[in-house]
Amino acid sequence: MPRDPATPQPPRPARTGGLLQRVRNRQPGEPVHRILWWQLYHALAWLWFVACYRWRAWGVRNIPDAGPVVFVSNHQSFLDPIVVGLGCHKRQFHPLARKTLWASRFYRVLTVPMNPIPVDQEAGDIKAMKACIEKLNQGHALLLFPEGARTPDGAVKGFQNGIKLILKRSDATVVPVGIAGVFEAWPIHAKLPAPTGRIGVAYGEPIPPKRLRELGPDAGLALVHERVVALHAAVHRRLGGGPR
Repeated sequence: MPRDPATPQPPRPARTGGLLQRVRNRQPGEPVHRILWWQLYHALAWLWFVACYRWRAWGVRNIPDAGPVVFVSNHQSFLDPIVVGLGCHKRQFHPLARKTLWASRFYRVLTVPMNPIPVDQEAGDIKAMKACIEKLNQGHALLLFPEGARTPDGAVKGFQNGIKLILKRSDATVVPVGIAGVFEAWPIHAKLPAPTGRIGVAYGEPIPPKRLRELGPDAGLALVHERVVALHAAVHRRLGGGPR
């Protein structure tokens, strides 16, 4: 079973390298100005979410400091990439987003600073899949929402198969993520988010690529889904939502 997000984690080893190198490690190979722009956006969003939504995070120490990483999260609202990103102080990811979402100007404003990768789900977008794999091979991090669409009721739905190709073709560590409170803050039927609420995120124990290869595509995806569901339920309870 997944580790509870409140479980104490062992201390990380000391970081090495100068300040500039640590900044560059957040998005290997990207221009420094883009990395700093992401960081500024992160700071502004942190002020917004802490003040308005009493944002909380658990399991931040589970996020690897370097190497290719795939964050796999449940999908509750347009705010999800920000909610997940707020705990990633040392890693900057590229969210994979449905191409149709770019029709929303508000969504573009929310996510463009995070350098999203658009994907055409209707056409089986091989080009987007190759872009994701290339980013991972360069040591970047991705954020995926394998449900494919925002939840209509707050519960975690089944994962689509597209993620299997990314995990199979890359040597990335998977970090399962559970978020809660975001559906209540901005449900699928609402045009704009509520001004206040309670939102939380939990980062689960990393799953090494070797473990996923041993399990195979179907069992590996089932394991990731199981952990995301458990993390979502744990955060939901911690926010005062009761059992789920």
